[in-house]
Amino acid sequence: MKKRILIVEDEASIIDLLTLILAREGYEIHSCQTGRDAIATMKKVHPHLVILDVMLPGLDGASIVKIMGEDEALSSTPVIVTSALVESEKMFLPYPQVKGFCSKPFVLTEFIAKVKQALGD
Repeated sequence: MKKRILIVEDEASIIDLLTLILAREGYEIHSCQTGRDAIATMKKVHPHLVILDVMLPGLDGASIVKIMGEDEALSSTPVIVTSALVESEKMFLPYPQVKGFCSKPFVLTEFIAKVKQALGD
């Protein structure tokens, strides 16, 4: 069975790029473009990993991680945070489910390595 990854990202071109790369690595990819859709999609899809942008319409990435941490069904789901703002990484240090941070633009080899590490692959 393929491991499921949920990409929460408001830029369609980034979703397309990450979907292409991660599908090629053998993962089942799901996506949504708003913070408000993120939690509902997680509960529906039950991803093995969430790739989460910081700046999203509706709810931002930090709020989503906080909600995940308070929800027993989601609190153990690992998260990789993505952002063009490198300094936003420290906002996520208190959250144990955050397993990595990738700054945009991505270095794809580093990104894939972080995904595999977060998934235990």
